[in-house]
Amino acid sequence: MEKKTISRREFLRLGAITTAGAALAACGGAAATKQPAATTAPAAATAAPAATSVPVATAAPAAAEVTLDVMSLAEYEAPYREIWNVFNGSHPGINVNVFSINEDTSAAYEAKVAGGYLAAIELTQEMQIFFDKNNYEMAVDLSTLEFPWWDRWQFDVLHAWPDLHGLPGPRSLDVFQGYVFTWQWNDELMQKSGLDPQRDVKTWSDLKKWLSEGADWAAKTDGVDWFYNQAWHNWVFGNNYMDMLPLAFSDGQRDRQVDCWLGRTKFNATDSPYRHVYEFFLEANDKGWIPPKLWTRQWEGDMEASYIAGKSVMMLHGPWVWDKALAAGSEFAVNGHQAGLPITPPAEGQSPWIQGALPPNIDNQWFIRTGNEKTDHWDKTQAAWSWFWSPDAVPMKAQAEGRWPLYDLDKPLDLQGPQYQAVLKEIGTKGGKWADVKWEQGLTGNVKSSPYRNKGSRGVWDWESNGNNEVFANLLQGKIDVQGALDVAQRNWEESYDIPESVKNAS
Repeated sequence: MEKKTISRREFLRLGAITTAGAALAACGGAAATKQPAATTAPAAATAAPAATSVPVATAAPAAAEVTLDVMSLAEYEAPYREIWNVFNGSHPGINVNVFSINEDTSAAYEAKVAGGYLAAIELTQEMQIFFDKNNYEMAVDLSTLEFPWWDRWQFDVLHAWPDLHGLPGPRSLDVFQGYVFTWQWNDELMQKSGLDPQRDVKTWSDLKKWLSEGADWAAKTDGVDWFYNQAWHNWVFGNNYMDMLPLAFSDGQRDRQVDCWLGRTKFNATDSPYRHVYEFFLEANDKGWIPPKLWTRQWEGDMEASYIAGKSVMMLHGPWVWDKALAAGSEFAVNGHQAGLPITPPAEGQSPWIQGALPPNIDNQWFIRTGNEKTDHWDKTQAAWSWFWSPDAVPMKAQAEGRWPLYDLDKPLDLQGPQYQAVLKEIGTKGGKWADVKWEQGLTGNVKSSPYRNKGSRGVWDWESNGNNEVFANLLQGKIDVQGALDVAQRNWEESYDIPESVKNAS
């Protein structure tokens, strides 16, 4: 295999942007193709690797210095630590201490918060917090801060959440294009299989043929666990797959999805857009395209680990494992042999090929918990918050996560994230591999209906409590059929939402 230096691997493994902080802040180089500005909305947690512990007591800081605890994404804690080191170096008297939590430690963290612990800046992701009428007062109203960057966002981030909910805010900020899920594979193994999806997969039928042939190859190939490795994740199945997979079909587009959420049609109608998701995973299970007992398989331990170890060919995943494989030193990743494909080549009757993305987050991600404004160091917390969203910090954050910012920068951004480089920048770009593929980044039904959700309700997919796991388990074991799964979704909607007639009847 050829060898080449992958600076991004070192960036992720060592967080080595302290010495390169100025260069990252400037983000010089050729401008990458700019993604279209999205409209608005959510994204939530992804499974994270083992994170560092919640901050513990340390030696008292110097007399004039304040230490602010700031949360980070667990996957990218090292680069975020170095991003904040740039801040520390330019703000005497303020020391930012970076920490992260994950799904396993979130309960302990929230218990600590309940006991009086107060971080300066937090992240909703692993706590699965979405701000609405029931909880918005737990976060500071960001419109009340002295903040110079509102006009940098490429959508109306200042008013999007308040206008949707009719409440003062916003209460949280994010700067990126919404999460994008694509097919992702180890191209060394894909070449050994003799399959070339980037050449051969143009339709939904082509995709299913590819999955079938790949499964047959893997079954007779030593050292390969699975061709298409799939495991369970309640948020991924409850938001990403449900929003994106229907887009392969003419009756599955986002406007039809929104109609279900706003009560204009039913989730269990014969032409429900969500029928396609259940049908796809039922077929994949019955034909052996995916491992058996999907509902019992661990997202990280069974799926991601196998891919990173070079024992599974491909996954249907977001941006994270492209980076995790690099950070782990996987030889195929280090040598640039990760490839991918837009998620939903069109089924018969659908045109064009659509790549779905969740809208940018307006109701979750970074926030300041109420109570910080009463601290003696509130001015320093505001200084840190403002810098975190400045044109100096945003390019560093974009490179750390490998995601496109919906933000006007001072200099062009040559984004090096592997998912972006391999797939996303080719979508809808003249001369790109998928120049004719179109983006769907509009508001999801989940977001548009969020002002009308009843407090404590399970929601349509019941993913917060992992109730969707039982639905998929029953479906794949033949205890219910696709119609039965859709009937559950419709009952959940009826119990969870109180949609005004004026909204139901609006065009």
